[in-house]
Amino acid sequence: MKVKGTSRLENILQLFFIGLLLLWGTETNGQTSMELVEKGMAAEANGLTERAEGYYRQALEMDTVAEEAYLRYGIMMEGMERYPMAAEMLQKAPSAEGLAHLARCLAEMKHWDEARTAAEKAIELGEKASPMATLALVASAKGQQVNAYGWADKALKADPKNARAHNVMGVICFRKGADNEALQHFRKAVNLDSSDVDAYYNLGTMYCLRNNSETAIIHLKKGLKLHPKSAKLYVCLGRAYALRGNGDKAIACYERVLQMDSNNVNALIRIGNIYCDDGHYEQAQAHFKRATVVDPQSPEGHKGQGRAYTAAGEYRKAVQAYIRATQLDNTDAETYLMMADLYNKQNNAQKEKNCYKKSAKLGNKTAQQWCVKHGLAW
Repeated sequence: MKVKGTSRLENILQLFFIGLLLLWGTETNGQTSMELVEKGMAAEANGLTERAEGYYRQALEMDTVAEEAYLRYGIMMEGMERYPMAAEMLQKAPSAEGLAHLARCLAEMKHWDEARTAAEKAIELGEKASPMATLALVASAKGQQVNAYGWADKALKADPKNARAHNVMGVICFRKGADNEALQHFRKAVNLDSSDVDAYYNLGTMYCLRNNSETAIIHLKKGLKLHPKSAKLYVCLGRAYALRGNGDKAIACYERVLQMDSNNVNALIRIGNIYCDDGHYEQAQAHFKRATVVDPQSPEGHKGQGRAYTAAGEYRKAVQAYIRATQLDNTDAETYLMMADLYNKQNNAQKEKNCYKKSAKLGNKTAQQWCVKHGLAW
């Protein structure tokens, strides 16, 4: 049993020591915070990401306005492809470097207007190549290909050895149909920075589009040796295996992605497509449904549901899923083509024709050939 006086004395002493600790922390806060940041950077350089994250977190607990801690923590999260968290950190590091990285993360998240604003601010503060490359991506995403090429060219002139600028120029060249030029820029990016994830991803994607899965796999495996936790490289590797007909290996790649990020919509949809191709419609539907739960605004998730319902003969549900997909994205020609096939199965000639015309207008060659065959203009 404690004496009341003793309890009061203990409380006084506790408050006294807490005061001393707070005073010590205030006086050494900046220095201690910076030391932790430096330890975090050293840990990062040695591949100790969890330890580095711990140091950065400690630095921020000691100094909630430590811009350098936010910057380094954000850049590390960006490298780990955790873009929402990276953006949250980088918004609190409004230096030229921080804004340039913030613009990159926002572009990865397809937040184009916000990415443009951050990139423009970074350029105003003195950054050149990286934010200019981001502005090129923003313009390209909005269909402004001439403007996009202009910004990518400015980025390369600002820094001819900038791997990101070469990557972005490669993407723009690809979108305008200059595949060989695109490949040259992606290869240049790898030569300039052999650890560049985007360069390996872009090379893998290009070779997949050329139906050269073997070369795609070679480049993607090289990238994964350097970045064994890259979700985007595993997604692309899964695509290459699927293209080669190795469904099991493809699913294994996507499952690896889901181990790192259980809410990765891209991986969920790709697994669903493989199961749908193999006739496992219930498993396909489970993955598509999960994708729409994770991201209700994902047109691909609803499109996948429509595909699986159609294959399973559940036409009413398929129509609802496709309609939802087109509400979210009315520019996807493939969705309208798939709807045309569905309406054909339902013997609904008028809606079938309408969907073919919409798909043809959006540039789908199969739909265009169908319209020509049936004497329809689009």
